[in-house]
Amino acid sequence: MSLCPQLRQLAAEHARWLLALGSRAEGDQAGRGDRLLALWDAEILPHCRAEEEVLLPALAQRLCEADAVIVFTTGDHLVLRGLARDLRLATGTTRDAAAATFAAKLASHLIFEERTLLPALQETLGCARLAELEGELTEAGSSRTPRPADGPLATTAARTIGSAP
Repeated sequence: MSLCPQLRQLAAEHARWLLALGSRAEGDQAGRGDRLLALWDAEILPHCRAEEEVLLPALAQRLCEADAVIVFTTGDHLVLRGLARDLRLATGTTRDAAAATFAAKLASHLIFEERTLLPALQETLGCARLAELEGELTEAGSSRTPRPADGPLATTAARTIGSAP
């Protein structure tokens, strides 16, 4: 299946991130967590937001909102946010394990989106509707302001909530 231009852009991002996940030098675990979080914060989280704020609602208008592709994509995004938060809080050898877990889940999610979400979007919405959504998609993906559930702010809030008055 040849993808619409808007989906080809998303697929290119997926391919670049999969390459980044696979291109680590042996013994270079020390900075892996930091690199993963930098990639997450700068590129992947905004990408997830754009999907959640633009593409998935458009898909839910045409499919049942409980359709497996919508539920699975949203659930995976939540899991990835939690794993990013775990990685931020991890130290020492726990950090290496957290980075490995996060990277593995991210890779499997990107493959899911390539094989399932992107074809569902194209088949259900069509290239014309995806072209109409392009501006919204770009705007949603360029928003870099963290929300509480997205990462650093959630970490700070969790520490504040968990601390004694």
